[in-house]
Amino acid sequence: MERNKVERNKVERNKVKINKAEINKVEINKVEINKAEKTKKGTEILLSLVNALKSDLGPDLKEIEVKDVRIGLAYTGVLLQENYGGVACTPLYEFSGCPALGFSGFLKGKTADKMLELALSENPLEAAVGIATANALSHMLRDIKPENFLPSNIDILDLIKPEDRVAMIGYFGPLVPKILKITNKLIILEKREIESPKTLTLSSEKAREVLPASDVIILSASTLANRTFDELISLRGTAREVVLLGPSAPLYPAPFFERGITAVMGTQIIDPMTMLTIVSEAGGTKKLHKHCGEKIAFRKQINQK
Repeated sequence: MERNKVERNKVERNKVKINKAEINKVEINKVEINKAEKTKKGTEILLSLVNALKSDLGPDLKEIEVKDVRIGLAYTGVLLQENYGGVACTPLYEFSGCPALGFSGFLKGKTADKMLELALSENPLEAAVGIATANALSHMLRDIKPENFLPSNIDILDLIKPEDRVAMIGYFGPLVPKILKITNKLIILEKREIESPKTLTLSSEKAREVLPASDVIILSASTLANRTFDELISLRGTAREVVLLGPSAPLYPAPFFERGITAVMGTQIIDPMTMLTIVSEAGGTKKLHKHCGEKIAFRKQINQK
């Protein structure tokens, strides 16, 4: 009888252990699922871009050397071998403290496949380095397969009609007065406070209210590094035009067209060495276009999926 009691107690203890193990297993799975969902939510478009570049460049990607990296106040620049350069907006406003990189001093000499992976980082500064790398690789790929990257001569103003309601995510100062000459229905959504705005400016948190009612959406390419692109593009509603704009825009349009972007308008770096100097000296978009880059656009065709 005593023996039966001992056996029963042993069984009960084993049940408790099994239940605890199952509970812990469930909790761990929940954490892993939440992490995966968070990553997917923030980097879906960047994952598609990274995979597309890996697929097109193949094993050669591991042989491409990074010659230099510069992280300036306005832009981040990457120089690859064969003199290919790319930039991305430096997201300093995403940090409340000092945004130092733990691996600084070890970027030069790395291979492009490793640098490209940084685009998926949760650290916006690391992501900017990865996006600049993607931009440089896009330039390289365009030279290899020009038939896959046919540019368009269209200007962003050509896409706007007088009756259009235009939403601009990110403040493009020089563009604002030009748009207002076409339509007065322009709303700017911006995280930062804009000094003397010439039109209605709202917090970017109002995107859920503004974007679904817009005919034209101008989306800053800086939304890639700060991981807001995927959420914003999901709010596009029935917008006729959704444009990804800015020097940060990767010049590899296919993944963006697949997600509802109708035009990608970025900057092709034609003098990478000068680009590095401008980035290091806190130069902005005007300096890039004047001294080392040229605007380039890609337009989604009506029958293109």
